[in-house]
Amino acid sequence: MATPHDDLFRYTMRHAHHAAGWLAAVLPAAVVAALNWSTLAAAPEQVRDRDLRQHATDPVFVIELLDGSQSGSQSVFLLFEHKSWFDRLAHDQVLRYSVQLANSTRSSSSPPTLVIPIIVYHGKAPWPEQLPAHPHLDPLDGSAKAAIDRLQPRLQFVLDDLSLCTEHELRRPGLTALAQLTRLCLAFLPRLDVAEALAAIERWADLLRAVDRDEGPPPGCDAAAAIARYALQVTEIPTAMLQQIFERILERPEETIMSTAEKLIREGLERGLERGRTEGRTEGRTEGRTEGRTEGRTEGRTEGRAATILRQMQKRFGPVSAEVTERVRTALPAELDCLTDRILDAASLAELFGD
Repeated sequence: MATPHDDLFRYTMRHAHHAAGWLAAVLPAAVVAALNWSTLAAAPEQVRDRDLRQHATDPVFVIELLDGSQSGSQSVFLLFEHKSWFDRLAHDQVLRYSVQLANSTRSSSSPPTLVIPIIVYHGKAPWPEQLPAHPHLDPLDGSAKAAIDRLQPRLQFVLDDLSLCTEHELRRPGLTALAQLTRLCLAFLPRLDVAEALAAIERWADLLRAVDRDEGPPPGCDAAAAIARYALQVTEIPTAMLQQIFERILERPEETIMSTAEKLIREGLERGLERGRTEGRTEGRTEGRTEGRTEGRTEGRTEGRAATILRQMQKRFGPVSAEVTERVRTALPAELDCLTDRILDAASLAELFGD
């Protein structure tokens, strides 16, 4: 399931001119010098097989090498994988995607397309230098676990660890305003309280104005709205306050923030309503449908509360497991009340849940 972080990253990086500066900033200098940047383009959809389209939804670009042979230029895929938390299976995932991409263009009449994978990461803690053993080996003892882990295929990739960067470092020359602002938002906004987030947006005002006035693609007003949507989803800034600061920075009326907030609320309600309607149709009674709609509205509001608690848990304790996420999302309203009361004082997840 896509997160707000995924949505913002893909929104910006699906455009080659925003991706170009980002790529040039993170790839090794020798690689940057070997690429013909005038040929950078989104990879054709037909080169990505069904499995890859289903799972690798982050941007993929294709570019030519400068020293292509006379019989035809050598192409390179630049494969992005975005991570907002440390995933122990990221190496396997990127390896699988890279093999699928390389095989998608293999033929006897042309050289295989090379693949350069890039992981963009912005978790709470830096990406570990010493990777833990493969999670499927956890049941084994120490010696067997280490021996088998050493024999597992490992893929080298470019790591763009935003968690290690300062604001100054993320404002890199050569990146578009939208690329710089996207990097700043991903790296900082999810971990800031309201006052800190507002202060950050003030510091980034020059970039926000430049984004808004860019003819695109994407159109500047749409890009500014995407930034506002992300801020609404990952911070506790009140909607009216966010609208006010955007209007002052952009020096124009901003009409999308309120509608975006209403849409986010409506999406949560509609998910609950759809579950209610389905249950009502299964019952086959008008009463069931009516009750389903009522329960759907309540469920939509409960989902919103659960999402807020999960975001607070991530800020306090770091990435939470799928098991914990499911536990919060399926909690009863009374249980959510208890979690809300404890979240500020609990020293650990166990204490938060009263385990």
